[in-house]
Amino acid sequence: MDEKKKSLHPVWFYIILCFGTIVGSFLLSLLNFHGTAYNVSSSLKTSTSVVTVNNLISGTGIRYMFSNATSNFITFLPLGSLLIGLIGVGVASKSRLLDSLFDKLAKKVPRTVAFFLFSLLCIIMGFSTDMAFVIMIPVSVVLFTSYRRNQLYGMAFAFASVAAGSNINLFITSLDYSIIELAKNAVLEVNKGYTYGYTGNLYFIAFASLLMAAALAILTEFITRKKPVRINEDEEEIDPKLDKKALKRVAIVFFSMVALFTYEIIPGLPFSGVLLDNTQMFYVNKLFGANSPFVNGILYIVVLALVICGIIYAASTKQIQNNKSVIKLFTNSLNGIGEILILIFFASQFISLFKYSNIGTVVTSILFGWIRSLNLSLALLIVISILFIMIANLFLTSVANKWQSFAPATISLFMKSNITPEFAGAIYRLSSSATNMITPLFPYFSVFMGYVGLYNKNDFTVRKCYKVISPYFMTVFILVLVIIFGWYLLNIPIGPHTLPNI
Repeated sequence: MDEKKKSLHPVWFYIILCFGTIVGSFLLSLLNFHGTAYNVSSSLKTSTSVVTVNNLISGTGIRYMFSNATSNFITFLPLGSLLIGLIGVGVASKSRLLDSLFDKLAKKVPRTVAFFLFSLLCIIMGFSTDMAFVIMIPVSVVLFTSYRRNQLYGMAFAFASVAAGSNINLFITSLDYSIIELAKNAVLEVNKGYTYGYTGNLYFIAFASLLMAAALAILTEFITRKKPVRINEDEEEIDPKLDKKALKRVAIVFFSMVALFTYEIIPGLPFSGVLLDNTQMFYVNKLFGANSPFVNGILYIVVLALVICGIIYAASTKQIQNNKSVIKLFTNSLNGIGEILILIFFASQFISLFKYSNIGTVVTSILFGWIRSLNLSLALLIVISILFIMIANLFLTSVANKWQSFAPATISLFMKSNITPEFAGAIYRLSSSATNMITPLFPYFSVFMGYVGLYNKNDFTVRKCYKVISPYFMTVFILVLVIIFGWYLLNIPIGPHTLPNI
């Protein structure tokens, strides 16, 4: 039998996972499968609570499944982000603006350098995961076409860069602040005089971001050298004079928009700071906090820039004859998305059912409880923590929720082994990103699979999706171990005035 016929379509993959979750919740609940969650109170006393599985085959569970199916789909974050992102990238792509820009880039910038910069941009944009995934994955198709490299691996490269870099960055974000606040009591329980600063692992995560981008870029160049490239030979050439004139107009509008939005994230100037959350004390939280207008609106800002610049380019190169031509640019951006919408529907159901079942929280509490109960040497403590964090992330992808379990259960172990809580946080952040790219519980994994389906309809299977992403996962897995142990052995600062050792 043909391998393509034997492999599973991603929609069926999520349907099976839904039924598996329903049956699994029933069996685990019947077996009294439970874990122990640790918590350190403000009075610095450790308490425990039992975490159990919620049975979906019960009156409450069945009511949840049927009454929340529609709202789970509508409120599924990737859905709205995907539709908006497709419009923005679609207009910029259909107008040939992105083709023109990347073709010129390909003539001046070496391929590996361009891939490194693209991967680094994916990591930096990870402060807004909805924007990074829905924008960078389709943009990678145009970039890889211009550089004559396989576009399918280009999408995997973009997805891996954002997923692996989602918990690290070149800059301080609200994640740094959140990790400190959630671990503060666990740290003070061991040492009441310890100061846990939110820049404590800045050097570590910045270096990890750069090394991650470099490794993924080199890997991509290596594995795509002999892969086929899809080139559309039917597109008409745009007049070079019109193209040059159009790009000048686009540049003027684009940099004007950049200047305007930059002004609106600067506090204290006349009519400035509109995109900041001024209820926060620190600038990093004003800019990157959960309620920041900048973070919540960055996808719309980027899409607005892509749409405006795409229309200007199309009009300047005589591709727009009337108002209907503009609307056609928009509608063409959403052609053929029926399959991806069905995929996202079942992905949203699976993720919501699994979250309701509480299986992920139970598994995570058990894993971190084992770390606490085992009398491990320093090297084993680090290795087991890395592996268990990666495994836990397969079942519970929320960074904050895992950290709420990890910090009270293990921070004391690290500190008693003379490892700073900042380095423990760095281990956690780097390790918890690695398995984002392979777990179906990561909401944007379904977006990646959907994009693969849009571009590769003839071979759209679960096997194909995992085949293209697996080299990136193995690379990131090895890189995580190398960075963490290398840094610890060198014992160099992970942040200002902070070492791995206490």
